[in-house]
Amino acid sequence: MVPLFSLRSEYDVGIGEILDLIPLARWAARVGQRVIQLLPINETAPGEASPYNAMSAFAIDPVYISLRAVPDAGSISPMPADGERLPREAIRSAKMLALAAAFESFQRRPRDEPLAAFRAFVEANRDWLDDYALFHAIKEARDFAPWDTWPMRLRDRDRAALRRAARRFASRIEFLRYVQWIAALQWAEVRRAAAAVGAWLKGDLPFVLGRDSADVWTRQDEFDPRYSVGAPPDEFSATGQSWNLPMYEWPRVRASDFAWWRRRAHHGSTLYDLFRIDHIIGFFRTWAMPVDAADAPRFVPGDEAAQRAQGEAFLRAIGEAAGEALPMAEDLGTVPQWVRAVLHAFGVPGYKVFRWERDDHEYRDPRRFDPLSVVTTGTHDTDTLVEWWFGLSPTERRNALRVLDLGADASEPVLSRPLREQMLARLYDAGSAWIILPIQDVFGWTGRINVPATPSAQNWNWRMPVAVDRLDADPVIRELTAWLRPAAVASARLHE
Repeated sequence: MVPLFSLRSEYDVGIGEILDLIPLARWAARVGQRVIQLLPINETAPGEASPYNAMSAFAIDPVYISLRAVPDAGSISPMPADGERLPREAIRSAKMLALAAAFESFQRRPRDEPLAAFRAFVEANRDWLDDYALFHAIKEARDFAPWDTWPMRLRDRDRAALRRAARRFASRIEFLRYVQWIAALQWAEVRRAAAAVGAWLKGDLPFVLGRDSADVWTRQDEFDPRYSVGAPPDEFSATGQSWNLPMYEWPRVRASDFAWWRRRAHHGSTLYDLFRIDHIIGFFRTWAMPVDAADAPRFVPGDEAAQRAQGEAFLRAIGEAAGEALPMAEDLGTVPQWVRAVLHAFGVPGYKVFRWERDDHEYRDPRRFDPLSVVTTGTHDTDTLVEWWFGLSPTERRNALRVLDLGADASEPVLSRPLREQMLARLYDAGSAWIILPIQDVFGWTGRINVPATPSAQNWNWRMPVAVDRLDADPVIRELTAWLRPAAVASARLHE
């Protein structure tokens, strides 16, 4: 598991790029790993780093496009990070200018085959592409002001006003379609390269998008602006979390038979072999936090029977729309056991994060984990394995070592490389059908991706310390990963 923005290569200009996934997939396959799990790749607005607060449920962020593969795009100079922050806005702006030059050339010297492919892409994706491109063009013209501050007729999607805007921004809309076509072409190239070595891409579909998104603007009747989505009190926050994300108007979402989510699942199947459904509990019951504090936070729906019915209806819709792609469910946090039973009945794997699989203070034996699950050491919201181990008490370390049948010294807080490799090898023996490890834990790195409920420059800015196209050539990396393929073979997850 690694975010796309975290990749580093010989060719990148300061952030990971789509085509960087090709050497990563080839390296992963050589060391016996068959799944590369990503965080969302959706486009975010200027100033937003979190991929879970996207501006579109469908558009790939142009910041990830590899200019080196775009005819007539030229190149841009690498941009250093601003302190801890990745220079997303500067890179995106520079790439959009380069892509504009490529688009001008594409229009000036059209060739039949690429032009036909572009038109076919536009036609096949009209159900989201037209609204997205119009939304994006209007926002650009208004300095990216939120859509709920636009003139009333645009804000409320008056048909005549939308037609006028589409005519006014016609050339920009066509360019934005072109940008998404280029991203789709590069993504298809990655999928072909990954399939050639037997590797699969796993995506991540966020539970909901930001308020200031093309999808919320387009489907305003399916969201309730009086509430924000959040999470009830848990170990991350004693008072609960407000994510400042729009609340679904669930009766209308249900009445549409989850039409928007069906489109998202189908679209996900064109990008990924597997995908993670973020915050699965939210589809059964959503923690609604009032924006103006007029009433108390509550679950919607409120009773278990309605929650179960809604969750089952959602899972049926996703199963029908996902095609050959396999959905997986992020079922972490405070999740009733009956929800996991429903997931199991629908054949949807959940997650087993070893550090959280405990009965009181005793860790559960990974060998007894449900086969219909994904075992892992952590998520993008947790500290790394090395940091977690350092923060444990000697008693907790002793309990973890006991269940893993390891006789190491529990008093030592620094996780040695041999012990880390032994622990991970034990997780390969888990009962779970899948094991997907954060890339930091594979190498013993300490960089963290996100600290929940703490807006900070450290969030969503971590990058790998080594380039993906140097993984095979680096002797230190080869030594650090020598255990991977043998562990996959010994656990019968990989057959030589």
